[in-house]
Amino acid sequence: MATIAQEKNSAIMKVEAEVKALHAELEALKMEFSARISAMEALLPKHAEAAEEQIPAETLAVIAAAVTAFLGKKVKIRAAELIPTVNTWGQVGRAIVQASHNLQR
Repeated sequence: MATIAQEKNSAIMKVEAEVKALHAELEALKMEFSARISAMEALLPKHAEAAEEQIPAETLAVIAAAVTAFLGKKVKIRAAELIPTVNTWGQVGRAIVQASHNLQR
């Protein structure tokens, strides 16, 4: 009986040692990934820099005038933003959404 209990204790201690080793490995990976993410974030442009690229008021006025002329009623632009990169999937998606709107003249 005593040997069975000793074997169980030995097995439990082995499992606990493995769990501790895996936990230490997990913590090391977390630290490595945290360092990688910090390095990547340092390469990204800051939000303040992105805010500097605003659409000029003249451009917004021209867009509003063109849409007003097309629709025949005065429009107000609520929001506009520059799309920094060309994304084919995004362009197709926007085209589908815009084409699905039923504009009444």
